[in-house]
Amino acid sequence: MQLDDFDRRIISALQEDARMPVAQVADRVALSATPVSRRIKRLEDEGVIRGYAPRLDPRKLGFELEAYVLINLVAHVDENIARFEEVIAAHPHVIACHAVTGDMDYLVRVMARNVEHLSEITLRTLLRIPGVRDVKSIIVLETIKEDRAVPVE
Repeated sequence: MQLDDFDRRIISALQEDARMPVAQVADRVALSATPVSRRIKRLEDEGVIRGYAPRLDPRKLGFELEAYVLINLVAHVDENIARFEEVIAAHPHVIACHAVTGDMDYLVRVMARNVEHLSEITLRTLLRIPGVRDVKSIIVLETIKEDRAVPVE
């Protein structure tokens, strides 16, 4: 899909505040509300905009610890991969999982209530997935930057 400058400015405005009324987006991008509304609908229909969600503060919800867990599988066979991905997709405290290059196979982002909770997730779930060989955890001490916005230029 080709994006023009208006599309990019609309996306930028919505990334800044997804609850921004169409009229305010229109003011920002120097178009009237009707074409902005049509463009937003097209961006949604084409899958450029995949949804809208609030940004939550994990600590205020009781999640004091964030960790990245590096995981290696015993073998890269379809059965191991499918079983691993099924367990990861269903786990509520795993908020992201990426297949990666390098020494490890997956990078998993976990939100936990505390160290004991992370230990439980790691020892009782991740290490027990059939086909998992190694698990290494990295605990986040401080978040310097976290931006969910995707560059549009």
